[in-house]
Amino acid sequence: MKKALTILAFIFFSGIHATLAEISKTSDLSSIESAIKQADSETLVIFDVDDVLITARDQILQAAHKKFLGGLNKGLESRLSEEESQKLWSLIWLARSDKPVDPKMVSLIKEAQSKGLKVMALTNAWTGPFGVIPLLQDWRIGELEDFGYTFKDSWKTLKPKTFQTLKSKDPKRFPVFQGGVVFTCNLPKGEVLKAFLHYAGLSPKKIIFIDDKKKNLKSVEVFTREVKIPFIGFQYTAVADRPQSLLNEKRAQLQFEVLEKEHKWLSDEEADKRR
Repeated sequence: MKKALTILAFIFFSGIHATLAEISKTSDLSSIESAIKQADSETLVIFDVDDVLITARDQILQAAHKKFLGGLNKGLESRLSEEESQKLWSLIWLARSDKPVDPKMVSLIKEAQSKGLKVMALTNAWTGPFGVIPLLQDWRIGELEDFGYTFKDSWKTLKPKTFQTLKSKDPKRFPVFQGGVVFTCNLPKGEVLKAFLHYAGLSPKKIIFIDDKKKNLKSVEVFTREVKIPFIGFQYTAVADRPQSLLNEKRAQLQFEVLEKEHKWLSDEEADKRR
């Protein structure tokens, strides 16, 4: 009898533990909308940025062509100094043309904020000066605001914070919280989120996290299990699931040739006119 009760207790508590975390895969915004609309003011809602909120228009800068882009970048790095390479990449970022993944995200975020939910962005992006960009975090927040994504409204009284105890691969760059956005400098998102919540003095009753990469969702899931915060994760694959056209390799090569020679980034349309 005692053994049977022990087994039942184990099953019961295991079931409770299992319900603390859930990750689902979707390319449809409706399930995300439903989860956020059902959430209350003690829920923290977190959005990744790249390929969740915004995505690249120029073909070579899209995630599907990362391998070919890596080859072009290695070519640059073999011919140029680190400082020169960074300058060219900063010119790409300043000139590139992005677009929203789904324009409905803007109103979804505003609606959640109007209900009193804490809403933030959590991105792997780097911080600090880079090429001709004085501070990457300022540029990125400005880019998001250009599309109507504003996260600072949830954090009006919380001052910017640099997490100098979190060491990235670049010793000069540290994770930063600013304007409702946490920049991880490519550190595990769960680790940086933990530091941020400690700084903010926040203990949410639930966390909803939308990211296109499963490893980022798992990282946050591990943290939420540690602190026993119920977690709903969405692997949002709207960009990855779109039909991809064959990469125009000649155009991409031309774009990088012009970048190196003229210090100018050509959009796909501009590059096509030069060919």
